[in-house]
Amino acid sequence: MTTTIQPARKRKKTSPIAGPSLLAGPFGHSGSGAVTQLLTDRQRQQLAAVAASLRLPSGTSLYEQQSQAGSIWIVDSGVVKSWRILADGKRQVTAFLFAGDLFGLAENGHYVNSTKAVTAVTLYRIAVDVLTDILRRDPELEFQFLCKMAHELRELQRRSIIVGRRDAPGRLAMFIAMLAREQTGTDVTSHTIPVPMSRMDIAEFLDLTPEAVSRATRRLKTDGIAIFQNRHAVRIVDRDRFEQLVGSV
Repeated sequence: MTTTIQPARKRKKTSPIAGPSLLAGPFGHSGSGAVTQLLTDRQRQQLAAVAASLRLPSGTSLYEQQSQAGSIWIVDSGVVKSWRILADGKRQVTAFLFAGDLFGLAENGHYVNSTKAVTAVTLYRIAVDVLTDILRRDPELEFQFLCKMAHELRELQRRSIIVGRRDAPGRLAMFIAMLAREQTGTDVTSHTIPVPMSRMDIAEFLDLTPEAVSRATRRLKTDGIAIFQNRHAVRIVDRDRFEQLVGSV
């Protein structure tokens, strides 16, 4: 059942700098996995002045595939999934969106994917016509949005590389590494990594069956590489072997 979106109450400011945050990885390979803040403080405040701040529970549908595209969305906190229904009726999860991610870009005025909150989320929603007017008047801000779009395209390419692997354990390991990077801004430095999405979501993202994902988790455990402590946390047992598996494309 779809939850009706209601604007959240205004949050108390915890910082003099408020507003949406756009993040991107470095365009040059640094090996650190560091992220870059794309917006200046002035630009964040400028967007905050025209954005609706929404605080929504997990399971909330944000928009449906082919519906009229009226807004651009930015994740402030939490996780959102994006998926589409293919011509054969199969559902494909195309992306998981984390803090700083931009989504809601459209084709011919309609959203190309459906989106739903995986966890409780806080989002900024900006009307397309309002954002368009701001970007026309602020070339610097327009450039930052273009940089963010380029970053999102790189993330889609990364998914193509992941699902292109023949071995399911390798796909799962690359997915875990992606979660570590997106949630911490660095490569795998923590031995325990949160997994907020369901096993079915993971399967639909990796283009595997849920049974294949389960077999891959058992293989990582048997090989002493990683153990799923529960459905929402994975512990890296052997970091060196894990990184070797991720890199053996």
